[in-house]
This record gives sequence, structure tokens and C-alpha cells, in this order.
Amino acid sequence: MAWRNAWTMLALLIAGQVAMSSGAYLWGPLAPFMVAELDVSKAQFGAVQSAFYVVGALMALPAGVLADRIDGRWLLLACLLAMAVPLALLSRAGTLAAVTVLAGLCGLGNGAINQVGARGVLHWFPPRRRATAMGLRQTGNMLGAALAAVALPGLAQWLGWRTAVLLVAAVVAIAALASGGLYREAPLGADAAPGRVRPGLRAVAGQFLRNRPFVRLLLLAPFIAYAQIAMTTFFVLFLTERQQVPAALAGSLLGGVLLAAAVGRVAWGVIADRFFARSRGRCLALVMALTALAAAALALLPAAAGPWWVGMIGLLYGFCAMGWQGLLMVVIAESVGIALAGTAVGLLINVAWVGFVLGPVAFGALADGLGYVSAWASVATVAALCALVLWRPVPVSPPVA
Repeated sequence: MAWRNAWTMLALLIAGQVAMSSGAYLWGPLAPFMVAELDVSKAQFGAVQSAFYVVGALMALPAGVLADRIDGRWLLLACLLAMAVPLALLSRAGTLAAVTVLAGLCGLGNGAINQVGARGVLHWFPPRRRATAMGLRQTGNMLGAALAAVALPGLAQWLGWRTAVLLVAAVVAIAALASGGLYREAPLGADAAPGRVRPGLRAVAGQFLRNRPFVRLLLLAPFIAYAQIAMTTFFVLFLTERQQVPAALAGSLLGGVLLAAAVGRVAWGVIADRFFARSRGRCLALVMALTALAAAALALLPAAAGPWWVGMIGLLYGFCAMGWQGLLMVVIAESVGIALAGTAVGLLINVAWVGFVLGPVAFGALADGLGYVSAWASVATVAALCALVLWRPVPVSPPVA
């Protein structure tokens, strides 16, 4: 019975993540329609996405602290509603400023849901199954993004992008009532239950900062995130503008990339457990080396090369550049103990989202000024440098709490 409950709770966490990600990743699939109607540059549109991640980054650490102190059911419900309401308002926004503000408000919910999910997985599953469970939960992120990529361009062409956004808001609201209403915390001992007295944030941060391998991972996280956000924000624009692919087909290709990412999130966890158990850093180095290869291939791809080639490269890109999150969350959270899992994941997201915030603007500016070749080359360079730094093994520190 206990295991059936664990998998049921995991299914609810996945459902909530799928709904959340359908809103979080709508910017890329709808980019051609929104850029055209709002009459903005790619760099300005990148700034809209950056506003989303700025607020999410600011919310990440406080949400992690809250996840360690209050019932996950209420935080899950609040997260999803915090995405649904701004999306509904976004469907009526008429100016770039309004779109930017509402995009930022959408980041409130998205900045908190990973902490709820990570804590839930760590509580419901024993150590020998956590990597698999975390990988499965993280597939919800990419499945939601894939659904958005496949469905939204066609809906936007048929009904307009505003109606498409409103439909996403409705889906997220339904998920809030369903997963938020049915989810329950795992039965835990007093040492791990929400509300227990824990070390202060300053004490925990001090432990983190004295852990040099941990600090190295935090410093690399924004650059790893850059590789992911470049794909999700600009791949559809890259396909429609440089590769001359129709918008609907471009959305489907992005959907394939995101499905490959969902597979990668489980596969890289299994690979790390089987072959890199003593050196997670080298597994991440392999991920980033393959990401650099895929980004370089996109940079070197001739214009109008056809959807087959770019689709195959995109699958490799998605499998690698967006497949590392579950593994990293498990390593980070377990290094500080279950009782502080939410805080640890919040700190990781807080730092990693610097790349999500600055990445769209940097990539968009390069694409506007020098072209997509230089933009993808920047991703390849960053990923290759990350691979070189990560190749040195990063030992797992003992828990701080």
C-alpha cells in the first residue's frame, strides 16, 4: 500500500509539473506570433522571457524554505494558481510592457514547484529509487513543454495566440484543483516533518560555501542553463527564419526535442548510477561535451538545410542539454539531508536561473547582430568549457542536516 501511495503521489507531482511547464514553455512556440503582433526585436522578446526567470529566480530560495516548513499540498496548489491567473491576464495584454510584467508574475509559481516536487520525491522514495523517481518527475517538465510546442503553434494559427494562452491557463487551473487537492505529504518522522526547528539559512549557506565542489557546481549552473534556454526560446524562430520551416512543423520539431529531453532526464540518471556512481561530475561533463557537439552542428548547418537534419541534431541537443536536472537535484538535495531538501534545491535554482535570465537576452542579441551561427557557436563554446571544468570529479559532501 505504501508503494502504491508513493507512485500515486509521484503521478500527481508529474501532472502538476506537466501543467506548469505548458505555461512556462509557451514563449518559444508562440514567439513568431507574439513578435509579429507586438512588433518587437528578438532581443526584446528575449527580455520578456528573462522577466519570467528573474521573478522565478527571486522566488526559488524563499519557496525552498517554505517547502521545508509547510504542507506540500498547499504550496503545490498555490504554485499552479500563481501560473494560471497571470496567464489568463496575459491573453488580454496589449503592450510589450504588460506582457513583460505578466510574464514575470508567471515566474512566481514556476520558481517554486521544483522545490515541492524534489522534497516530495525525497520523502516518498527510499535512496535506491530516488534517482529514478526524480528523473520521472523531471520528465513532467519536458512533457509539458513538448505538448506546448506541438499544440500551441497550430492553435495560434487557428484561434490566435491569445486564445491559445487562455487555454493553457485553463489547463493549469484544472491541474491546480486536481493535483493540489489530492496530493499529500509522506508520513515522516519528527526529524524530517515540515515545521521542525532547523539550522538557520545563514548556517546552511555557510556550510554550502565551505564546500568547494558544491560551489563549483553552483558557479557552472548558469552556463549549463544557458544551453537549455537557448533551445526552448529560439529554436522555433531559428527554424522559421533561417531554415525556412513552417511554424507548425517547427513547433513539432521542438516537441521532439523536448520529448528527447524527457527521455534524457531518466536515462542520464540511470547512466550516472551505473557508470559514474563515484564521479557525478564526469557524467555531467559528458552531457555538456555532447551538448557542445550538437550546438556546433546547429551553428554549422547550412540555411534551409531541411527539417530532417535539424530535427536529428535537435534530438541529440534535447537529450543532453536538457537532461541533467533530475540527477543534479538528487545530488544537491541528498548532500544536505532530506530535512533541508527544499532549501538546497531552491538555492540551486536561484543560482542556475541567472543563465535563464541573461541567456535569452544574450542569445537574442547575438542572433540580431551577428546571426544564428554566432549565437549557436556561443552555446557550443560555453558547453565545451563546462565539460572541461566538470571532468575533474566532484565528491559528494556529507549532509549538513
